[in-house]
Amino acid sequence: MKKLRIVALLLAVVLMLTTAACGAAKIEVKMDEDQFVGLYNAFGGYLQPAGEDTPATPADNTPATQPTSPQPSSETPASETPASETPSSETPASETPSSETPASETPATEKPANAAPTTKEEIVAYYVTAYNKMGTDAKTFTRTYDYTSNYKGIVEVNNNKTLESLAKTLMDQFMKETTTEVAGDFSTVPPVGVTNLAISPSQVGTAECVDNGGTYTITLTSTGTDDNPETDCQPGQGSAGVIGLLLRTEDVSGAATMIKFDGLHAYYPTGKVVATVDKASGHITELYFENPCILHFDSVSAFFVKISNANLGLLFQQRWKIGY
Repeated sequence: MKKLRIVALLLAVVLMLTTAACGAAKIEVKMDEDQFVGLYNAFGGYLQPAGEDTPATPADNTPATQPTSPQPSSETPASETPASETPSSETPASETPSSETPASETPATEKPANAAPTTKEEIVAYYVTAYNKMGTDAKTFTRTYDYTSNYKGIVEVNNNKTLESLAKTLMDQFMKETTTEVAGDFSTVPPVGVTNLAISPSQVGTAECVDNGGTYTITLTSTGTDDNPETDCQPGQGSAGVIGLLLRTEDVSGAATMIKFDGLHAYYPTGKVVATVDKASGHITELYFENPCILHFDSVSAFFVKISNANLGLLFQQRWKIGY
């Protein structure tokens, strides 16, 4: 989702909450169905009215296992040296080694040059190289899937259960999956605006690589958790900032001229990116991003209504197809 579309969605959700708060405070708000839908379409055209078909949520691409990299065999099998070539009477057995390369000369950790990356350091380095290759080699960038949903049911408003229930209903009604293909460029692929990605292993929670034969499936996760999330990340920085989708607090407050925010923070639990990489070329052909964000507001003021101590959980998902 592009930054402006994320902001448009957030503003629409905040408007839902403030409209609901108006109702709870018994402030009359007259709006028919067409006006209500028109209000949300005004914020970027992202929201869709209820009743339309919802495409199925794609299956999780997270690989379950990590292959064991192959180890090179001895360079010269014992069967390739016939016994007749070394007469026992002329050369003592101790002077003729069983193979041309003693085992001590081939370290156990040595791998073929084309072996799959296995350690966290190797996987992260491989992904970074493949990601940056998109900027020089890729011809097309197409977003094939886009969905923002409520993360773990987190909608907390004024400690008011009735208001929270209404807000969740409104979110479920208007947050829809988008499978329409949208053309982009390298700068619009998450992390948005980062065209020279750099990641150290310490910025990654887990790193996995599965060898599928002709492709690798690489999965990286961020270091944040529900209990210890990252706070207010920037693209290309921290952990969530190099893994995928972000909703920066300045994007929200700067775009919402009709809504006043106080104490606005974005918290990031565990996110992930799953990349399909062609082994022969080292090119990423598909990317899947899944990133949760919990927005906290000390207060939100709009339409003469003030909401205090609000938390809104959002889960961003995107798929990209890369062409060369």
